[in-house]
Amino acid sequence: MSKPCSLTAGRAPGTAEARLVTPALRIILGVALMSFGGLGIKLCSFGPWQLAGVRALFAAATMYLLVPRSRVRWSLGVWAGGACLCGAYVFYVWANKTTTAANTIFIECAAPLWVLFLSPFLLKEPIRLRDSVTVVAMAAGLALFFAAPEKATVLSPEIARGNLLALAASLCFAGEIIALRALRKGGAEATVVAGNLMAAVVCAVPLLAVPGGFSGGTATDWLLVVVMGTVQVGVAYILFARGMRDIPATRASLIGMVEPVLNPLWVFLVFPAEKPGQWALLGGAIILAGVAYQAMAGGTGRRS
Repeated sequence: MSKPCSLTAGRAPGTAEARLVTPALRIILGVALMSFGGLGIKLCSFGPWQLAGVRALFAAATMYLLVPRSRVRWSLGVWAGGACLCGAYVFYVWANKTTTAANTIFIECAAPLWVLFLSPFLLKEPIRLRDSVTVVAMAAGLALFFAAPEKATVLSPEIARGNLLALAASLCFAGEIIALRALRKGGAEATVVAGNLMAAVVCAVPLLAVPGGFSGGTATDWLLVVVMGTVQVGVAYILFARGMRDIPATRASLIGMVEPVLNPLWVFLVFPAEKPGQWALLGGAIILAGVAYQAMAGGTGRRS
């Protein structure tokens, strides 16, 4: 508890720098919690449907109980954004079960690429010259994951298929970003709850259709999935959202880039065989550089 105080030492109370300390720490903590998603999925022995569904159910309950704003403004747009979020969550879990955590998170980070393509049509926001440069760079980085896939491992048995699932997750995530942008005046919190509820229902259908679809699982599996739903997703989002209230969007975006760096790191520390390939690292670096460039360049424009 002493570190936050030391960060503001020598500054007059009430300065802009001092006021940004707590929001920044909230965002950092939220992003750090999010980064454990890949490791939790690899550790849990549940199948993708059960893991994604139970995780989403607890995330929805956490958000609904702790964030009053999530209980209002349930419009058609909220459900549309929720459908995109549902797809992003389910595809993300499936991708982590079939390809490496690094590939999953890096490919999902290509979502801004699809946002740039769709913004002129859905948000009436024109593509600028720097956007075009970013699109080309990120597309090249994304292509590296499919041009030279790594060798399969026990934890990542189908690299090529998993990469495609991660690509589907990035497309759904882009839809979620556009929906949240459109709902910025109200309904964003409800969208997150709606998306998690939809994910829980969608994942329950194939499980209920098969006898024994819901496996018993170990106590460790249930503990992991509950912690992921309540803390790694629910609490993490709350911390990030509250930090965003008092910090510039550009700075928050750059802090958020810690997640795709930490996510594969945690997995590699526990499972050394999950070391990302050289082409995956290069592709991920190009994608993250594109995101960083957009965040910093956008800080001076109207769309920041």
